Amino acid sequence: MNFEKFVAKRLHGESNLKHSISKPILKMAIAAVSISITVMILSIATSKGLQNKISSKVTGFTSDIQISSLDLNNSLDANPFSADSTLINKLANLEGLTYVQTQITKNALIKTAEDFEGILVKGVGQNYNWNFISNHLVEGVVPSFTAQGKSNQMVISKALASKLQLKLNDNAITYFQGLKNNNALIRKFVIVGIFKTGIDFFDNQYILADQSHLQKINNWTNDQFSSLEISLNSNADKDAIYQKIETISPFDSRVRSTKEMYPQIYDWINLFDLNTLVILLIMLIVATINMVSSLLIIILERTKMIGLLKALGASQYSIRKVFLYHAFYLLRKGLFLGNIIGLTLIGIQYYFEPLQLDPTHYYVTAIPVLLTLKNWLLINSVTVLICMVILIIPTLLLQKIEPVKALHYE
Repeated sequence: MNFEKFVAKRLHGESNLKHSISKPILKMAIAAVSISITVMILSIATSKGLQNKISSKVTGFTSDIQISSLDLNNSLDANPFSADSTLINKLANLEGLTYVQTQITKNALIKTAEDFEGILVKGVGQNYNWNFISNHLVEGVVPSFTAQGKSNQMVISKALASKLQLKLNDNAITYFQGLKNNNALIRKFVIVGIFKTGIDFFDNQYILADQSHLQKINNWTNDQFSSLEISLNSNADKDAIYQKIETISPFDSRVRSTKEMYPQIYDWINLFDLNTLVILLIMLIVATINMVSSLLIIILERTKMIGLLKALGASQYSIRKVFLYHAFYLLRKGLFLGNIIGLTLIGIQYYFEPLQLDPTHYYVTAIPVLLTLKNWLLINSVTVLICMVILIIPTLLLQKIEPVKALHYE
């Protein structure tokens, strides 16, 4: 152990702190650092948790990337996209993809004896991945579609079912606009499942049914759809895959990411980063100010010791290191306590979800938390680095302490 560390540890020892007038100040500094670290960890975890949860809901209901017909008409009645098995197989063979599926979306109206509601029917096929809907079912089961014949099964959101007073196994009379504007085509679907995603944009509009009905209504062939939905692995390089998909896709098609299709949602969740940054800066300032104040008090309290060390031949650099080591020990204690508290609170929220949110505003029922090892290390390392760099400033005061005057200091 070198000289500086030895002296710093003696200063930091309980026997020295016991009768020190700076002990309450040091405790306040440790508390300030621990609170700051706790708040930083919680703000990062909740921000990333919300972003991840909301984003996964959007991509779960839709997909990460969609390929549709290149059409200036942005309505749901745009030209169909022709997706043969060759194109689908090429896309499916790309590394990083979870699935490729077809879908057709069309405006419709559900009418009951008491009420009616405009809706969007999302037609899906036998290759549709039902995992997301299954995880958000509140009643019933997901439909089972096959290539043999049309199925009248459908799933409806809980919001629409409540508005229309529909329940499981009820018939939903659905009206579509035919190819001729004066014709209304009627389909009778049976409700086999009721889901709730928590995102009003989807829950207030969508039902899911067999796409064969919509192909018949639109007079489309079996390989014509509104779009192809492509889901990616969570750790996939989305930008690289996006470029590959653009290369494979036909020249008359349009490739869009979920962020392009739902910019209002992603613009909103991106604001969380700004809010989190402001909180992190405030907490970092609080921790730094308290550490600087405590170090100044320690230096003033140990003026006589500083004079003695200088008289014994200790260099300015060596004495500065003593107090920086002492400050680091205080900072380390605050970091340890803050991490224990922060990680414990995150664990409680992750497993027991005591803190709830209004899903109409935040799209989730409980505050989701997500803290990666990278973010955790970044919070701690940046805090230590910035605090230690700024703590060099109060040690400049050591240069002005003269040994003769310091030894007579009381």
